[in-house]
Amino acid sequence: MYASHTHDPHTRTTPVRRMWRTWLINPFHYLAGGPALAWGLACIVLTAWLGGAFDYRYTGTLSFQLSTPTPIWLAITQGLTAWIVPSALLYLAGHGLSRSRVRLIDVLGTQALARAPGLLVALIVVSPPFRDLTDSLIAQGATHFSVAQLAALTAVATVMVLLLIWIVLLMYRAFAVSCNVTGGWAITVFVVVIALSEVATGATGQFLQGTVAPQTVASVPVQSDQRQLAAQLATRILEGHEQGRFEALGPEEATEEFRNGFTPVSQRQNHQTIRQLFGAFEGLDYIETRFMDSQPHLLIHRFKGRYGAASRSLEVRVVLDRDGKLAGLWIKPWQEQMQ
Repeated sequence: MYASHTHDPHTRTTPVRRMWRTWLINPFHYLAGGPALAWGLACIVLTAWLGGAFDYRYTGTLSFQLSTPTPIWLAITQGLTAWIVPSALLYLAGHGLSRSRVRLIDVLGTQALARAPGLLVALIVVSPPFRDLTDSLIAQGATHFSVAQLAALTAVATVMVLLLIWIVLLMYRAFAVSCNVTGGWAITVFVVVIALSEVATGATGQFLQGTVAPQTVASVPVQSDQRQLAAQLATRILEGHEQGRFEALGPEEATEEFRNGFTPVSQRQNHQTIRQLFGAFEGLDYIETRFMDSQPHLLIHRFKGRYGAASRSLEVRVVLDRDGKLAGLWIKPWQEQMQ
């Protein structure tokens, strides 16, 4: 009698799962030294270049934020600084803690590879849906967000936090592997080094930023064109409301997030409230155009609105994105200092 042999599918897939798990939490098992450095540097430079193209830069060891427009070389330099500073400090700390021989190439390589998930962060923040969502948040405020928008914002924020945690865990794992250290002291030293690196990297970035000539956010002709476009859009919409037209905007006129909230029903409700409080819309007077440091590609055009029964000046604020699409439209009491 011969025993039959069957293959358990679970048995076959276990090594594959183990391999993927290792790649996710300990890629240094497969890559270290020179190869890790090469792949890690490629990810760092690509992350910095991609972010810099859309005004996102490393402002600290872990901080990847939207900032004012800067040259691409500066974004890449700050990305490299965010890797070099903690790597150098961890190398020195490893020499003090470890009884083994600590090689600089191993520390640099594993720390570079640990930052690879930052590329996913860059891909998310420069994606059109994310940029439309943040534009709407600045233009409308979270209180005007729909349930779907708030759910999307919460989901993205959760993913960002998880990616940040992943990067930190990989950086600690890289420190432990390359310096052969573990335990409470290793964790404490790692936390202190990351905190110091965040400050040092931020200070270095500010210094580098100070050496660069200010970048023009938008030329005067472009701002003038957008100002006229803002006035035309707002006038057409508000005059249409006076004539009983409450129409959905097209994708070529407004961002998706704004269109989702600016429905004919909401337009009618808002118009009725404005009409009762301030009377009929009569026209616009241009006052100024501004941009926000946190969202330099959004131009905020401020007009004083003329309404028949208004006892005080009203502001009609029109926000356009870099493509000239409507991202916000507010009517509120006028204040000299923009709120």
